[in-house]
Amino acid sequence: MPQGVPFFCASPTITSVATGEWSNPATWSSSKVPGEGDKVAIDAGHTVTYDVESSVKIGCIEVRGTLTFRTGANTRLRVVTIMVLENGTLEIGSPAHPVTPAATAEIVIADQPFDPELDPSQIGNGIVALGNVVMHGQMRTPTFLRVAREPLAGETNLTLERPVTGWNVGDRLVIPDTRQLAQNESGRAYKPQDENVEIASIAGAQITLTEPLAYSHRGARNAVGTLEFVPHVGNITRNVIVRSENRAGTRGHTIFLSHASIDIRYAAFKDLGRTKMGMLDSTEFDSEGRVAKIGTNQIGRYPVHFHHDFGPRTVPSNGYQFTLIGDAIEGSQKWGITVHRSHYGLIQDNIVYDTRGAGIVTEDGSESFNTFDHNFSLRTAGSRDRVEGNGYSSTLPNPGGDGSAFWFRGPNNYIRNNVGANAAESGFGLPVTALGTVRIPKFRGADTSKASESDPLDTAHAAVLEFANNEAYGAIQSGVVWAWSGTISNLTVWHSSQRAISAMPAEKLAVQHLVARGDSKVLATAAENPIGVWIGNYAAKAVSVGQMDVQGMRIGVSSPVFYGQTAESTAEGSLTIEDSYFQTQIGISVATAYTDAPGGRPLKKAVVRSSVFEQLKAVVPGGPSETISMNYGMMPRDPRARDPIFVYDYNKQAGNDFKVYYSLEAPVTVAPCHDTIPGVGGWVCR
Repeated sequence: MPQGVPFFCASPTITSVATGEWSNPATWSSSKVPGEGDKVAIDAGHTVTYDVESSVKIGCIEVRGTLTFRTGANTRLRVVTIMVLENGTLEIGSPAHPVTPAATAEIVIADQPFDPELDPSQIGNGIVALGNVVMHGQMRTPTFLRVAREPLAGETNLTLERPVTGWNVGDRLVIPDTRQLAQNESGRAYKPQDENVEIASIAGAQITLTEPLAYSHRGARNAVGTLEFVPHVGNITRNVIVRSENRAGTRGHTIFLSHASIDIRYAAFKDLGRTKMGMLDSTEFDSEGRVAKIGTNQIGRYPVHFHHDFGPRTVPSNGYQFTLIGDAIEGSQKWGITVHRSHYGLIQDNIVYDTRGAGIVTEDGSESFNTFDHNFSLRTAGSRDRVEGNGYSSTLPNPGGDGSAFWFRGPNNYIRNNVGANAAESGFGLPVTALGTVRIPKFRGADTSKASESDPLDTAHAAVLEFANNEAYGAIQSGVVWAWSGTISNLTVWHSSQRAISAMPAEKLAVQHLVARGDSKVLATAAENPIGVWIGNYAAKAVSVGQMDVQGMRIGVSSPVFYGQTAESTAEGSLTIEDSYFQTQIGISVATAYTDAPGGRPLKKAVVRSSVFEQLKAVVPGGPSETISMNYGMMPRDPRARDPIFVYDYNKQAGNDFKVYYSLEAPVTVAPCHDTIPGVGGWVCR
């Protein structure tokens, strides 16, 4: 078996002898229906239809043929491990024949301790698939959408932005915490205000809840108080369900690997995943393959996990090696959806709720050409504790454990139309990480462990394939944390406590069409310092920020560190800000490079062009209001001369051009002229 997977049903106690129903004794070798503890084998060429609603615990099911569930009546299977071999198929509804709305199909992973002799790596106790898995429940269209007005505490009604289909009485809805947290409300002091509520009645876009809302879920307003953005509501109820029998016991998981063919739509994965936050403790083996130590926190046991899944040998008709659409993942101890060294997948319209570490993840950075489209991830806790010996690097914090709604370790994927909310750290984490060169597939179905089927990708010079039309808000520190080259386009961030975008790009970064909104009531607290775009410009050769609209934040664009290029570089770097609108306390605060950089290294130029600055209407303590400042928050405050900021068409006034020099605690010789302009912090030279 590949990747160390044991044969869980190597000695079956009961085997299929014909195609038939599970409840029919004639289907089975023992002429009786499988019972408590049985090890069941479904042979190749046989199709067994699961047609019962049972609490009998099946020890394991090995699928070489087909195990399909009846779609028109309730079914329940309680089992320790389901193993789908390469030519086997597990089917619980299909796109052509989904489980009907009146029926529920449920797989319950039984709470049973691991068998340390058979399964020391703890791969079982869940669904392990090397073959075909198809699930399709009743469609919820859409799975999530905005409300039409702010949900307020004490209300029992929700008004959605449009009517929905497939949402039913009794369905559970999740609403994120939308606050912009003050300093004393984040970290260990954070008390969640997201809600998990139930539908009492529904008519079109009008929903009545069984109980009043406990909290207000206010939207974002512009600087003059006009409501512009409201939160989303997600439906996490499905009628195809995979869940743990006991979330506090031995929890189940799913893992899809090798050449598995996976198409799962509108299913729920509840209280699954055994890998926990903190120190990993995986089973260890000696040089002869004998168990040296049984792990207590095994890596790689997540609710939905594509693990080295190179895709089916024949590419599916939709072009994706695996498909995950409309699913709901709830209650994971670490990550929700995990894509690990798996490629060309479609992850779309899913909801991930109540996870630790991160909601939707690419694990090692080699994952390529996956499309993450229109997913909603919310309520993600995190741990910032440093974790040594975690299988990655002792110099990094627990990777993927900071509390991001989405966390992508590498750049080679498409990320569009997603919503990340109510996460301890960020809506989208694309963090600083040293990957070097990784192997990516040459074609669909390629096995990237083989050099002949893979290509090298130098991640130091790679750009994110696409990051567009995403949104982050509510009880987050940053909207996006970014470390790669590429383009961030059409991003909306509201109520981030620290930054809308926090970037230390590798080479080149373009930010186009950012809308950022802060909560002026929180901004009035002197301790808060929210920033629209923060650039830690260490290595990037070119950063451009254009067509931004930043309101209600302390600073529009801040770059406190802005170094010259390396001695080997012959080209100057640049930070360009243009065609943007700022209604902030400080519009732009950029530290340009020193003019006396050692070794004659070229400078980095900062240019501001055709941008409009208006004074923030809210009362903001802690310093003056300035449109462009060479001084605000700069470090270090030393007398060395710096290159100026070049300003063109100031406030979109054609020909209103000047240069702004660093002046704070600097001698008068720092600049050739010492004029001032109201609202500009620094020496001005025209």
